[in-house]
Amino acid sequence: MGSHPTPTAAYWAFFENFNAKDPVGWAGVMSYPHVRVSATQQPRRGDGPSPRTASGVYPTADDYAAMATRAGWGRFEATGWVRTQGITPRVVASAEDKVHLAGGWTRHRADDSEIVTNRVLYVLSRMDEGWGIQARFGIDGYAKGADRGDQSEAALAALGRLMTTLEAGDVEPWLNCFHYPLTLVGAPGAVDTVDGADAMRDAYGDWAGEALPIDYAAEVIAAGQNGVTLSQQITRGADSFHQSFLVAARDGEWKILAVSAIT
Repeated sequence: MGSHPTPTAAYWAFFENFNAKDPVGWAGVMSYPHVRVSATQQPRRGDGPSPRTASGVYPTADDYAAMATRAGWGRFEATGWVRTQGITPRVVASAEDKVHLAGGWTRHRADDSEIVTNRVLYVLSRMDEGWGIQARFGIDGYAKGADRGDQSEAALAALGRLMTTLEAGDVEPWLNCFHYPLTLVGAPGAVDTVDGADAMRDAYGDWAGEALPIDYAAEVIAAGQNGVTLSQQITRGADSFHQSFLVAARDGEWKILAVSAIT
């Protein structure tokens, strides 16, 4: 269970323990339940060696450590990997017990040449023991210096469709703004995955069906070939809050794949 004094301490401990190839230490960086969502890989449904739930969530530190032990570091070492260097993180939004950090990493060979780089939105939460990483939204298609203007525009347009349907209280088109399974990260310790539109309607249809005025501003955090992270400040009716999104292209359609809210 994450027990770090600050969000950034937990962030840097993530790389320290990964580079040390320490499954237990790596698992100890997280808050639980923990989830990682990838823009470029379809969510796994419990068909591999990982002890994740079918929704892709690691319920406990033991589950995460077991995954890391079984998977090992051999697949990274086969590419020449010797270490992963995190980038200096940026605070996107924060509250007393939850923070969104824009971060990422580069994998290096022994001669310090780069293997691959990525950008990730880290959702950190403060539990009883301290700060840990509750969720990671990976665009998993990042390339330094690449022009991702088209992808950024497509992701912002997807968010715009979500806001338009929500403001109108038009539930059925609103449900179609998401890829499923959809990951929702709420208060510390609240990680939910919604398997389909029917489950989403049952859980949130009444909330989404209330037509309320919306005012929002959004910006791109990072963009890749098939995934974009967005930051949004929103006022809906009398409520104001922050949301960060992972928007992904699946079957040619850009839709919301994961959301984390800070109220």
